[in-house]
Amino acid sequence: MSDRTWVQDIRHEQTILSLPFGLGWTVDITQTLVALAAAGMPARVEAFDRLRFDDGRSGFLATPDPTAGINDDGTPAEGTEDLIVLPGGSEGGVLSLARRYPDLVVVNGKRGRVWADGKQVHGSSMERDATPGWRNVFAVARTVTMHGGSTADIAARSGLPVEQVAEALRTLGDHVVSTEAGWEATDLGNLVDWTLAAYPGPGGVRTTWRRNDTTDQQADQLIGLGGVMSDRWAAQQSGVFVPPNRLTTFFAQHPDMGALGYEPATADDATVTVVVPQDTTTLTAEGCCTDEFITAYVIYEDSWVTANTDAVNGLRQLLHFQANLAHDLRWNLPHD
Repeated sequence: MSDRTWVQDIRHEQTILSLPFGLGWTVDITQTLVALAAAGMPARVEAFDRLRFDDGRSGFLATPDPTAGINDDGTPAEGTEDLIVLPGGSEGGVLSLARRYPDLVVVNGKRGRVWADGKQVHGSSMERDATPGWRNVFAVARTVTMHGGSTADIAARSGLPVEQVAEALRTLGDHVVSTEAGWEATDLGNLVDWTLAAYPGPGGVRTTWRRNDTTDQQADQLIGLGGVMSDRWAAQQSGVFVPPNRLTTFFAQHPDMGALGYEPATADDATVTVVVPQDTTTLTAEGCCTDEFITAYVIYEDSWVTANTDAVNGLRQLLHFQANLAHDLRWNLPHD
């Protein structure tokens, strides 16, 4: 536990950004997709909160409070989806809603039960945007610590519009400072640690898959499809000693894993976890891997085993070294 106290201290005593509890948790819907397919409603992941059914209809993955997204007439509040899909294992009072609203689909993936069209058809959330712009703040903090630069430079590296970068810099307040060379961290080590420890996660939709190939072979193929790699495999590529036997990959649109030879798997048996993130800044990483900040988060949340704790601390040391080296180069090398 002592090796993780720096994370807990920062998360409990944040000085830069106050975040609501539970923001950023990824929703694992592998069992939901399997149950829907068994019920004759095959669907694929289209975005972090959207499914596309084979019959052309779209489905919105609802928050745990489905009434928040349903109008009085039973239609989705946003008015752009055909169905509202409530994934999860808790049935409780939502069954009365399923019977009342034909456009609400309730899936108990663990037990393989599906309710649609007001009746059971098979088998015996996420708080979105609770703090507007939170993902931008962390993307900008990562960029400032590792690269510095002007507002335009940060926008180019992070993939964010200049206006959103400027807003994030205002949120960071006196933890960043404008210099003649661009924006810099007021206290580089503290900002690195805060960005590592306080990041609330990419959010979105997670699915888990298995294929009997090496992790390297699977990673190479997914990189070729545009995936951004993370987890222990990515940490090992960064030189951090950890078994490279877990792979998480981020995609803007979910690939057809079945066509690639994968089968759905439990989290414990999976060789690859695919995430369609709510935080799209995770998709702008340089090279084949996510930056070490995101990789540290993925490993940290995976489990509290010693190997993962050591890997996160190794990534922390690496980031401190990289940030200090980059800062020294920016300020001591001649520029054209």
